[in-house]
Amino acid sequence: MSDEANDTSHSKHASGADDGRRGFLKVGVGVLGAGLAGVVVAPALRALLWPLAEGVTITSGGEDFVVVGKRDQFGETPIKVDIYADRVDAWNRTKNVKIGSAWVVVIEGKLHAFSSVCPHLGCAVDYDGATGKFKCPCHDSAFGLDGSHEEGPSPRGLDQLEFEQPKEGKLVAIRYERFKQGVEDKVKV
Repeated sequence: MSDEANDTSHSKHASGADDGRRGFLKVGVGVLGAGLAGVVVAPALRALLWPLAEGVTITSGGEDFVVVGKRDQFGETPIKVDIYADRVDAWNRTKNVKIGSAWVVVIEGKLHAFSSVCPHLGCAVDYDGATGKFKCPCHDSAFGLDGSHEEGPSPRGLDQLEFEQPKEGKLVAIRYERFKQGVEDKVKV
């Protein structure tokens, strides 16, 4: 065999070994690059998605009392008041967003505040002055002036809301909360 033939076979063997090393180096550099990118991207994604993982949601009430009017504007006929608060999540703060409504009524000289959300399926409850009852138009549930369940499929009476009991002429403040629907017990959501 000549030297030229020997060089050709040696060259083919060396070229195959070089291709293997090059492939290994390409894979190694790719893995190293992906690892470095992960070091940067993973914390950024975690910070961005943190509110979703932690269950941070918009304000639905429950933290603070919200002023809804003066004590002397409420009487024996229920008055519906809208409750506004700041909407807060992990990224934004929006001021003065409606979070719900309540019915405020004086019974035997004492203030009472009831959620306007029907405990059955969450429909809006209205006051019917002709019958003197709160009524849910969706499924015909009816509630007494004291919020007690009188008829229909609702599993419980209207949800009473916590409020600050002021003296005459002072401001009434309600703590708005949401409760689970379709269950007999009043459970906060």
